[in-house]
Amino acid sequence: MDNEQSNAATKPQTTLARLREKLLDHTILLLALLVASITGAALWYLHSQQQRIVSSLAEQGAKQELTTMEQVRAMYTTEVVDKMRGHDITVTHDHLDQPNTIPLPATLTIELGNRINSQNTGLQLRLYSDYPFPWRKDGGPHDTFERDALVALRKNPNLQFIRLEDVNGKPMLRYAVADVMLPACVTCHNNTPASPKKNWKVGDVRGVLEARREISPLAMTIQTDQRRTFGLIGSMATLGLFGVGLAFVRQRRDAGNLRQVASRLSAMDAASPSGTFVTDVNGCCVHMNQEYRRITGHKGSGSVNTLWYASVHHEDRERVRKLWDEAIRNGYTFATDCRFVDDNGLHIWTSCKVAPMKDEHGLIGYAGTLEDISDRKKIEQMKNEFVSTVSHELRTPLTSIMGSLGLLAGGVSGELSDKAKTLVEIAHNNSERLVRLINDILDIEKIESGRMRFELVPAPLLPLVEQAIAANKAYAAQFDVTFSLDVQDPIACAKVDADRLIQVMTNLMGNAAKFAPAGTTVELCLTSHQDKLHFSVTDHGPGIPKDFRDKIFAKFSQADSSDTRQKGGTGLGLSISKAIIEAMNGDIGFETTEGQGTTFYFELPKWSESLEVRDPSAVEYKTLHRSKVLVVEDDHDVATLLVMMLERAGYEAVPAYDAASARRMLAEGCYSAMTLDLKLPDVDGRTFMKELHDDPATKNLAIIVVSGHLRRQVRQSNGNGNDLGVVDWIAKPINESNLLQAIKKTTRNQANGKTRVLHVEDDIDLRHIVSSLCEDVAEFDSASNFAEAADMLAKQRYGLIILDLELPDQSGWDLLPIIDKQVPHPSVLVFSGTELSHEESIRVTAALVKSHATNPELLDTVRHLTDSAGTNEA
Repeated sequence: MDNEQSNAATKPQTTLARLREKLLDHTILLLALLVASITGAALWYLHSQQQRIVSSLAEQGAKQELTTMEQVRAMYTTEVVDKMRGHDITVTHDHLDQPNTIPLPATLTIELGNRINSQNTGLQLRLYSDYPFPWRKDGGPHDTFERDALVALRKNPNLQFIRLEDVNGKPMLRYAVADVMLPACVTCHNNTPASPKKNWKVGDVRGVLEARREISPLAMTIQTDQRRTFGLIGSMATLGLFGVGLAFVRQRRDAGNLRQVASRLSAMDAASPSGTFVTDVNGCCVHMNQEYRRITGHKGSGSVNTLWYASVHHEDRERVRKLWDEAIRNGYTFATDCRFVDDNGLHIWTSCKVAPMKDEHGLIGYAGTLEDISDRKKIEQMKNEFVSTVSHELRTPLTSIMGSLGLLAGGVSGELSDKAKTLVEIAHNNSERLVRLINDILDIEKIESGRMRFELVPAPLLPLVEQAIAANKAYAAQFDVTFSLDVQDPIACAKVDADRLIQVMTNLMGNAAKFAPAGTTVELCLTSHQDKLHFSVTDHGPGIPKDFRDKIFAKFSQADSSDTRQKGGTGLGLSISKAIIEAMNGDIGFETTEGQGTTFYFELPKWSESLEVRDPSAVEYKTLHRSKVLVVEDDHDVATLLVMMLERAGYEAVPAYDAASARRMLAEGCYSAMTLDLKLPDVDGRTFMKELHDDPATKNLAIIVVSGHLRRQVRQSNGNGNDLGVVDWIAKPINESNLLQAIKKTTRNQANGKTRVLHVEDDIDLRHIVSSLCEDVAEFDSASNFAEAADMLAKQRYGLIILDLELPDQSGWDLLPIIDKQVPHPSVLVFSGTELSHEESIRVTAALVKSHATNPELLDTVRHLTDSAGTNEA
């Protein structure tokens, strides 16, 4: 009985166990199938990821190697080869065997490739062509890939030719790009006798630049990571789907790590000619190449974990730090030029660029480059010195030449014969042509260097257009061409630099006049459309050829070189005009039809604010302060009358009723002149004059005697007055006109009735030209340097100073403090070879640029400044 009960109890337990075993067997099978499926899928996925990542890594590396090599070659061609040819340096393929030579760009590329190939880095570079020069014995294609690359890239030079091949039993990525003919290389290839082909054109594929990159080391790295991942999957198989899922996440993270490695490998490209470095998220270096170490002076592993800009020159470091902090905050690429200090203490100018590196999780660090631009800075300094030399050493003699020719043409030396007039006119026209060429070259240099100054102020455009027409009317008449103007908005205003805008209009009008048929009219039109002002110049000439239209605003562009010789011009005018209009926030363009004519136009934003605008056609001068006159008169009514007369004429008049008051006022202030009654309550007038004349502080004070005790026959002035400094004698009752004429004569510092002018200029010919030109309006003294000018200013008062800023011993600006001590203060006209900035121009009364200013402009300016000197002194 008990056994039966025991057997009955055992049966359910056995059945349950069998059921558990079956379930366990099925569960294991299911898990095994699931794990196998997932493992198989993971194996396929990892294998494909391996192939994709390896190919991507190799392709990226090869592409960046070739991009770097192309950039080096292009920079070498434009920045080194083109500039060295003018310095007795020969560019040749056998530069190693000849002195004073540098390699051809292609030779440099091949030698750099050979040097990189010898480093055993897994990277090989080769430049080849099916038209190699005879001295390049190994310059042709070697195998099928190279021949296929030449064919494919000649058809599609903008694409890449890529192929995976086994080379000597090693997997190799071969990456090729077209080596196209550059503008700077066409002439050399076509004109070299040994060249196998002499009909090259810009853009032709002359060869192939190829990079070979081994992918085996990369594959081994990835396979190691793959084995680690599979070991992880196997160890976690017992945990079921959770373990498999965890392994999958790990695999994805490893793939992300590989992408990060690829980014760092790209940044640390060992073949780059620039210094390269990689930093962490704080800007501390974690890797740097040898060129970076050379530039920064960093050596050994101790330089790692230091800020990348730690060795920036101390004068640049704060600026670099601020720019770097700003780039970090805003997340953009950092770029600037600065100086680094190498381990020898030398300063190396570099162009720095640093970009953030990111993955799917965010910022992982920064990669940067340092390019040594020391040679570029030296060239820039040479260019600046050349421009300065051109500005002074060419403009000064040209101004003398043009001034002399203008005086001759004006009959200064008598009537010229017809033949002489023709010769003078030819010389004058060609001088102007040379001046325009120099000014264009200087302007284009200023534009490219960002040093062209613009003083933008609201101004009406119509007066500027009319001024440009007047300036170009005579030029157009040479071609039997006239101008017509259609104005639809006469009060239109824009914010412009008046002089620069007239320069643009002059260029457009001059071009139109040159190309318009004789006997025709060039049509000018000034209109407005909504918020834009539109100015156009239309001629009925031959029009612009189609193949020239896309480069018409380029530098030195000419539609036809033979036409250039016929019409004249430098090919810079439109390029300069485009830069000027764009600096004024405008646009410039053209419309043309061959055989019918061309319309050039520009548009500027309309100025609509209710502000007072100034007429830029009028010459502007610095605001001048009033001359101060001391009125010494014991009669209060007469003193009041004299003060009223003088103040109405623009002077500042101060009364003194006795000699004691006059002494006190003269000691406390500066006076340009003094009126004196001979009968004073406390001293005789003549005694007082002698006292003032004996005192060094008042010795040069100009005195006008105003008294009722003069003889009926009034004494005559002898120019500068008598020995006591008396300029004129005026009897009471006072004639206002005589009084003001006498005062004006004293404050203008006249000689023989003309304003006395000091011309500070080291060029004796130009001094002679200016004095001859202005001899009817002023009396000239001259100084050739700073020391002479300072000495003359200490001894003599002047109504106008004409000042050259480039003096042989000191800057002309240094004379201003000495000039400021003159009483009354003279006007200052800067007449130099450089344009003044706004800050500089407000320091003087007026400014003209040598070779820019014509004889009439210079004469008008001198006349204005000498005429206004009577009531307003600078």
